[in-house]
Amino acid sequence: MSAGFRVIRSAALLLGLQVIQRGLGIISTLILARLLTPEHFGIVALVTIALQFFELLVETGNQQYIVQKKHLSDDDLHTAWSLDVVIKSSVAVLIIASSPALARYFDTPELTLALSVAALTLPIRALKTPGMMKLAREINYRPLFRLTLWQKSLSFITVIGLALVRPDHWAIIAGNVVSAVILAVGSYRVHSFRPRWTLVHAREQWQFSQWLLMRGLVGFTRSQIDNLLVSRFFGTEKLGGYNLVREISLLPALSAIIPMSEPLLAAIAERKDQAEVLAYRVRLSLAIMITLLTPITAIIMLFPEAIVALLLGSDWAAYGPLLRPFGLFFFTFCLFALTSDAVIAQGRVKPLFWFDVISTLTIIAALLLYGNSNLNTMAWLRGWLAVLTTAALMLLLNRWCQFGLQRLAFLCLPTATALLAALAAFLALAGRSSLSAAGEPIGVIELLWMGPLVLVSYGAVFIVACLLILRHTEEFRQVQELLGSLLTRNRHPGDAR
Repeated sequence: MSAGFRVIRSAALLLGLQVIQRGLGIISTLILARLLTPEHFGIVALVTIALQFFELLVETGNQQYIVQKKHLSDDDLHTAWSLDVVIKSSVAVLIIASSPALARYFDTPELTLALSVAALTLPIRALKTPGMMKLAREINYRPLFRLTLWQKSLSFITVIGLALVRPDHWAIIAGNVVSAVILAVGSYRVHSFRPRWTLVHAREQWQFSQWLLMRGLVGFTRSQIDNLLVSRFFGTEKLGGYNLVREISLLPALSAIIPMSEPLLAAIAERKDQAEVLAYRVRLSLAIMITLLTPITAIIMLFPEAIVALLLGSDWAAYGPLLRPFGLFFFTFCLFALTSDAVIAQGRVKPLFWFDVISTLTIIAALLLYGNSNLNTMAWLRGWLAVLTTAALMLLLNRWCQFGLQRLAFLCLPTATALLAALAAFLALAGRSSLSAAGEPIGVIELLWMGPLVLVSYGAVFIVACLLILRHTEEFRQVQELLGSLLTRNRHPGDAR
C-alpha cells in the first residue's frame, strides 16, 4: 500500500474519530446542561483544569518522539511506556495529597474527593500499550478507530446513565474513569506489543520533549487563566456557567474548523524553503480561514441568548450574553492556531515560545487589573485580548515570511462586504420583530428563521463580491480549481503552488 493512500485513509479515519468524539461530546453536553447545575459544571471545570495542568507538568512527548524517530527499537517503546507510568503515577499521588489545599483555595469542599478520584485516570491511561504509538508511526489508525468507538460510546452511556440516576458532577468524573480503563485494557486487544520496564533511553527522550513541555505550559496558562480568575473572583457556580458558554462558542472550531485546517498547514510546511511559494500559501490559507470564520462568528455574536437557550435550555439564560464576546474568542482561536502553526512550520519555535510568554503575561495582568468587576467584563476583556494577541502574531508572521498584509486585506474584501450585508439584513429583520420593539433579546424561534436568512444574504453577496473583486486573481483561480477537483473527484498533480 502506498504512503499516499495510507495517509488519505488515515485522514478519513481521523475525521471519523473527530465526528464521533465531538458528536457524542455535544450530545452529552446538551443533555447534561438540562440535568446538572452551573455549580456542578464548575466543579468539573476545576477538576479538568487541575488535571490538565499536572499532566502538562509531566508531558514526556512520548508519541511525538516515537513518531519522528528515524530508527525505532523496542527499547524506545519500553522506555516511553515506563516513563509515562512512573511519572503519571507520581503526579496522581501528588494531586491526591494536594487536593484538600486546592479545595480550600477555591473554597469548594467537594473538590477534594472529586479531584482525588479523577487523578486516577492519569496512571490508568499511562498503562496502555506503547504499541498504540507504533500504530500512529505506521499511519495505521483503523485499530485506534475501533477502540475509540468503544471507549467513547461506553463513556457516554456511563455519564448519561449516572446523571439520570444522580444528577451531579460525579457522572462526568465516572465517565472519565471508565474511558481511561477502556483505553488501557482495550489497547492490549488491538495491538500485540507488550511493554517491559526500562529507562535506557530516558535522557534522549527528555531532550526532545523539553521545548514541547515549556510551550505547553505557557499555552495552558493562556487558555485557562480566565477560568481560574473567574473561580477566584466569582465562585464555582459562576465558573460553571462561564466555562460552559465558552465551550459552546468553541464547538465549531474544535468540531470542524481546526480539523479542516490541517491540509492548509501541510501545504505550508511542504514549501517552507521556497519563500515566494510559502508567502503565497500562508496568505491564501489565512484568507480561506477568515472567510470560513466570519459568518459563524457573526451568527454567534448576533444571536447569543437564542443559541444558549437552544443548546443549553432556559436555566442557563443568565449566561447567554457571555456568548457574544466569546464570538471574538472563537474567531481568534482558530486564526491564532493557524498562524502559530505556520510559524512552527518555518522552524521558529523559540521566537514563538517567547511570544507566548510575553502575551500570556500581558493577558494575566490585564485580567487581574480590569476583569474582576463582573462576568461580562471578564468575557469582553478576554475576547479583545485574544484579538490583540492574534493580530500581533500575524504581524510577526508577516515580518518573517512577507505574505503581504495589504494583499490579504484585499482578498478579504468580499468577506467584509458580505458581513456588512449580513448585518444590514439582521437589522432589517430585527426591526420587524416584535421582540425588538419590546427591547427583549432575540429568542429561539427568531433564530431559526432569521439566522438562515442572514446567512443566505451573506453567501449571496459574498459570491457576487468575489466575482467582481477577485475574479482575475491567482488566488481565486486556485480556489476554483480546488473546488472543481473536489466536486469532480479528479486530482490535478503537478500544481506549482
